[in-house]
Amino acid sequence: MTYRLLFVLACCATSMVNANPDVTSREYKLMLDASQFSYNSEYSDVQDLIDDVETAVESALSRSVTGTPQLTKQRTVMFFDVQGSCDLNAAGYSFRERVDNNQSEVTLKFRSQDRYISDFEDVSSSTNGAETKLEADIGKSSEAPIKIVYGHSTKAPNTRTINKVDDIHAHFPEFENDYGWNDNTSLSLVGNLTVHERVYKDVFIDLGQHDAEVSVTLWYNAAPTQSSSPIIAEVSFKYEDSSADYTRKVVNRALDAFSAMQGLTSWVDNNALTKTRFVYQYDNSFCN
Repeated sequence: MTYRLLFVLACCATSMVNANPDVTSREYKLMLDASQFSYNSEYSDVQDLIDDVETAVESALSRSVTGTPQLTKQRTVMFFDVQGSCDLNAAGYSFRERVDNNQSEVTLKFRSQDRYISDFEDVSSSTNGAETKLEADIGKSSEAPIKIVYGHSTKAPNTRTINKVDDIHAHFPEFENDYGWNDNTSLSLVGNLTVHERVYKDVFIDLGQHDAEVSVTLWYNAAPTQSSSPIIAEVSFKYEDSSADYTRKVVNRALDAFSAMQGLTSWVDNNALTKTRFVYQYDNSFCN
C-alpha cells in the first residue's frame, strides 16, 4: 500500500463516518538546514528557498505559486514547564508564550496521533478573545515520509507574568479541573531559552478550492545581529476551512506539493528536530 493511500485513509476516511471532530486547519511542515540561512542575507536566502519551492510545486501540480515573501512577524517565543519533571510535556501538552510588540499571547496545546484523543482534551479558555482549533500537523522524518499529529490548542491574550501553574489555570479552567495540579507549582522557562522568531509569509499555493499560505520560520537564540545564524529553520504551508469541508482534489494536491518540497534536498534536513522538540532538548538537564 502506498503512503499516498495510507495518508488519504488516515486523514479522510473517518470524516465519511463522523463529521466530528472537525480538523479546521491543516499544516504541512518541513525542517530545513538552518546553516543555509544567515541574518545578514536573510531575505535573499528566503527568496532563494521560495524560488525553489515555486519551481518544484508548480511542476508537480501544474498550478500556480504566487506572491513575494514578506517579513510579517518578529516576536519572542518561550515555552514553560515544571523543571525536572516536565509534567506538561509528559502529559502531551505544551504551554507557550509569544510576545509581539509588547503584547503577550499564551497557547495551551495538546498533541496526539489520534485526532479523537486530541479533541477530547478540553483546552477551552475563559479569557476574552481566546481562539481554539483542532489542527493536523503533517510532517516527515528520516523514518517516515508522512507523519501526522493532531494538535488541539487555544491561544489567549495574556497580561500575567508566567511563573506558576496558576498562570495556566487562570486562562484554562477546564485544564485545572481535569488535572488538578497545584496552583503554586513553579513553571520555568524550558531550556532557559528565549527564541527570537522571524516569519516570512504572503506566498500562496493554488490548491483549487483553497489556497495554502507558505511560511518560512527562522528561530534565533538571541536578538539577531549581522553575524547571526538561526538555530532552527522551517518551511510550511497551511490551508483552513471552518467547516473542515476539504475536497479530494485539494488534499491530493496538498500531498503532491508536500512531496515535491521534500525533494528539495539542498534545503530539507530530515534529521532536524521539530521546533518544540528542539526547545526541550536545548538543555538536556532541564527534564529528568
